Amino acid sequence: MAFLVVGSTAHALILDDFVDGNINNAITSGMGATYTAATVPGGFRYTDHFIDSNPLGLTHSNIIVNGIFASDSKTLVDAGSEIAWGVDSNGNAGVGTDLSANLSGFSAFKINILSNDLPATIQLGVRSNSGSFVNSSVYNVAPGMIMMNQSITINFSDFGGVDFSDVDAISMVINTSASGDIVIDSFEAVPEPASMIALGLGAAALVARRKRNS
Repeated sequence: MAFLVVGSTAHALILDDFVDGNINNAITSGMGATYTAATVPGGFRYTDHFIDSNPLGLTHSNIIVNGIFASDSKTLVDAGSEIAWGVDSNGNAGVGTDLSANLSGFSAFKINILSNDLPATIQLGVRSNSGSFVNSSVYNVAPGMIMMNQSITINFSDFGGVDFSDVDAISMVINTSASGDIVIDSFEAVPEPASMIALGLGAAALVARRKRNS
């Protein structure tokens, strides 16, 4: 399934808002992957999670329900999660799963976070032109933001050598602190801020013209 966005746009493009493809996958050790049909680029969403330390033998869960993705660690569980689009059920990228997405009309990715309690990090990876994944820098998610919105913006310039006119796959790796919980609301591609300003000025001018003509 190709996912094409051709030409320039001044609107954000929602890549995943977690409205379907629900999961509730819990592990106490090792890794645990899911692959579900969803309203996302490529039609399928891959998730995985891994436990680094679990002295009490409790669980880490990847949860998608009611329009959110949650990485939920019980007491002292140190774990991380991955979400990927444009990969197969084993998390591998290839010709059969390529998104063929043209994101050249955008300039950054934006991750909208609903809640985060302890220090955490997010890193994105992008694969283009059937090459290898190119990873962004690692971005810190502010702690102490329980049920408080925050956003992480990662500019396309952070992905050296990626051709955003032919994006094959995208990955997101989330690492939380031991006992940490993070809730993500949506993942978007966004235009340059100047484009948004121009759109706002254009709308204001249209309103002004209508007022003069009324």
